[in-house]
Amino acid sequence: MMNPIPKEPSLHHVGMTSYHFDETVKFYQEGLGFTIKHIWGRDQRVYMMDMGDGSCIEVFEGGGEDVPASGRWLHVALRTDDIHASYNRALDAGGKPKLAPTFADILEAQPKPVYMYFAYVVGFDGEEIEFIQEVEGPEA
Repeated sequence: MMNPIPKEPSLHHVGMTSYHFDETVKFYQEGLGFTIKHIWGRDQRVYMMDMGDGSCIEVFEGGGEDVPASGRWLHVALRTDDIHASYNRALDAGGKPKLAPTFADILEAQPKPVYMYFAYVVGFDGEEIEFIQEVEGPEA
């Protein structure tokens, strides 16, 4: 019997092609804290990497094509409770800094303003990874 469809959709996975597969898998493990959930593939490796809450990044081993300048997605955003720790961990694992932790207040957001810290790092294939730490109110 199939499970019922959830009332609210949630992220299952985002797929990406990696042209630096081993470095990317290591970066996602060490820099982002992901774990390998599944491995498959015949001609090319495919790793399903769990973000820790059941949401995953599916990493396909690239080959034969030119490496794109900015990865295969615009960016993927990850929730965090500690923006600085997440950002620094990613840098320590070889990520490249794009934007250090920054406060944003999106006052025009509906139905109420959004307050958050965000930061960006770039992975080994040029993919952008954003960290988001939502907070209750304006920066102190």
